[in-house]
Amino acid sequence: MEDVSKGDISKTEESTGWRDTVTWYTYETAFARLVKFLGRFVFYRLAQVECIDFENIPARGPCILASNHINNLDVVYLGLVVPRHLHFMAKIELYRNPIFGWAIRLGGSFPVNRGENDTWALQQAGRVLTAGQMLCMFPEGTRSGAKAQMRRGKVGAVKLAIEYQAPIIPVAIIGTENLSLTQWRRNKIRIQAGQPLDMVTLAGSSTYQYETLRELTTTLMQQIAAMLPPANRGIYG
Repeated sequence: MEDVSKGDISKTEESTGWRDTVTWYTYETAFARLVKFLGRFVFYRLAQVECIDFENIPARGPCILASNHINNLDVVYLGLVVPRHLHFMAKIELYRNPIFGWAIRLGGSFPVNRGENDTWALQQAGRVLTAGQMLCMFPEGTRSGAKAQMRRGKVGAVKLAIEYQAPIIPVAIIGTENLSLTQWRRNKIRIQAGQPLDMVTLAGSSTYQYETLRELTTTLMQQIAAMLPPANRGIYG
């Protein structure tokens, strides 16, 4: 086992490439399988999850699952119910806790500096896709919170999909807005998967023009919004 102390990250280490000193996994570890097995006993008692159209999720090969984002627990429920192992980008601050950082790293997550063009995180996302794995991204970049209304999507998911020729699976999650680990009542969550989007074909010859990336991101977000109740579609309503 690697030294857990490496997960204790200071701001100085953030700027000196600490991420290149540890292993980032591009497969489902035994630890991840164990956590998901145990997690189902806990989180399936907190909420009843309805999964719709999951046959749209490819059984193998590189792909990106792109979902709206309401609550921190979105990550948990997506990780538990999606039939393939998910690799998440997680905000870099989460890795400052050595135990938690170690655990989510073994779970397949990797850190990203939010609010900036994080080349390292994009490269690690590429390594996940090159390994034929499923990457989970939240294009909004942050949670919509209790109002659960969609925000403007960022172009990163579309850019990665084109660069690595990976389809994007639009996913809509609803019902986590009132979910809390301190309130153990039986909530209902609905997670729906849309048809895969081939961004390479949709982009055509203007693949890397920003206007094209922006237009395709709007298309992606509209696909997600269409699976949500009108009140939750936000700017895509």
